[in-house]
Amino acid sequence: RRVGVTGLGKVGKYLVGHLLDDGAEVVASDVNPRALEWARTNHPQVTLVDDADLLVASDIDVYAPCALGGALNDETVPALRAKVVAGAANNQLAHAGIEKLLADRGILYAPDYVVNAGGVIQVADEIEGFNFERAKLRATRIYDTTREILELADAEGVPPAVAADRLAERRMAEV
Repeated sequence: RRVGVTGLGKVGKYLVGHLLDDGAEVVASDVNPRALEWARTNHPQVTLVDDADLLVASDIDVYAPCALGGALNDETVPALRAKVVAGAANNQLAHAGIEKLLADRGILYAPDYVVNAGGVIQVADEIEGFNFERAKLRATRIYDTTREILELADAEGVPPAVAADRLAERRMAEV
């Protein structure tokens, strides 16, 4: 697969390493020249593009926004060539309705707060006195939750972002 990563900060740079280890081809962008130099030095096989707009419009299978929020908006979604969006940036959808634009284009969107739940899981585990193995075990459930969201979206005929909100609301009501 060819994966486009926007943002080579705390999360994006680790994602790039994992993707390369798994055999993916990576295209990346960042506004910080030091982040780009890090990529050139540590992962010269990564194709670097000048900005996120070029990355979004490039020939990628998966788009991973790992920088600022609002990455998915009225301009980027029509230009997006990826069929999957799964990234760690917070608040990726610029406004309500973007999730429908993605769905209408046949682009599978993994909701940001599900994808980046590992950070919250770690912080929550610290309350009990951090235990890496326990936190890692809890984080492995993100896969199951994502699958549940995608199945719910399909069953209810809604975009995954809507299904994720519904699932979260159901879980909170059960507490």
